[in-house]
Amino acid sequence: MTSNGKTGVVASPRAMRIVMDGIGSELQSYATNNLQIVKQTKLLAINAIIEAARAGDAGKGFAVVADEVQRLADRAADIALRFQDVLMGRISLSRSMSETLVEEMEGVRLIDLSQTLVQLIVRNLYERTADVRWWATDTALWEALGDPEPGRLGFAADRLATINRFYSVYCDLVLTDARGRVVASANGAHARQLLGHDFSREAWFRGALATKSGDDYAVGEVMESAAHDGREVLVYSTAVRSQGRADGAVLGTLGVYFDWQEQGRSIVETEAALPPKDAERTEVMLLDAKGRMIATTNPAHRFASFDLRDEGRARGSYYDGKGNIVAFAKTLGYQEYDGLGWWGVVVQRTEQDDSIKQALGLTG
Repeated sequence: MTSNGKTGVVASPRAMRIVMDGIGSELQSYATNNLQIVKQTKLLAINAIIEAARAGDAGKGFAVVADEVQRLADRAADIALRFQDVLMGRISLSRSMSETLVEEMEGVRLIDLSQTLVQLIVRNLYERTADVRWWATDTALWEALGDPEPGRLGFAADRLATINRFYSVYCDLVLTDARGRVVASANGAHARQLLGHDFSREAWFRGALATKSGDDYAVGEVMESAAHDGREVLVYSTAVRSQGRADGAVLGTLGVYFDWQEQGRSIVETEAALPPKDAERTEVMLLDAKGRMIATTNPAHRFASFDLRDEGRARGSYYDGKGNIVAFAKTLGYQEYDGLGWWGVVVQRTEQDDSIKQALGLTG
């Protein structure tokens, strides 16, 4: 959208519709006034003819003029009616079309933004599925689980810490034995308290044990990790198998804690890149398959449920009756990663017609 240099009003579909409405209203007023003038002219012409007839011979000349005035008034009436039927009909059609364009153009722009944001995070998360399966084959990990003597366990912890140092999108990498006991952790700030911790009831641990082979992985929901001071995480996990083989015996599990708190915030706040005036009236969010707001530009709404009226559509927009337009797009997934059924959603307070009219000088 661009700004009109004279008025400072952003050239938007809604502003154009208001201009069209203003033109239509002015033309309607003109047509009504014109018809009124024509009617008065015809009435005056009729009165003039009557008075000329009363004047007898002295009024004959004036009667000719009065008759001509009446004829011109009749033509003016015909023209006015044609003007109202044809031009006003087209103005009415233009109004209807502009209203449709407002809905479509306002929605399309925000729908595309919703799709872009959810696809951006999904592509990012696809790489996490590769990371966890790759790292689970690391020799240091399966050797430590196969022979858990202090030297091997220490080397496994060092290996995890090295990986984590170069992958800032993770807040931790946790290695457990087959019973769910933590034997090594990448995050030095939590490693001591995590060592020996029982993760057997964690969904990511159970999902990792349930994998059929080293080619599989598990992923849970965005959650607050009690083991990491309540930080928001998304854990990807898989089994660590003997010899690092895809069909090897399960020795334990690896859980990689994706730092959702930072990455989710970055997607909705930084990647959306809305101009300040638009950002003030917009909430950008990511929803999980349950409709939870797992990332939002309004922190007060974090993890609240959002009632998305998608009506079976994978993307679209609607007006919520509260002065907002809601645009949404479901993830398309990426390669074999299905995207977990997440949604990108943008809720934007629509421009107020009164303020646009005032800026355009159409309030008179």
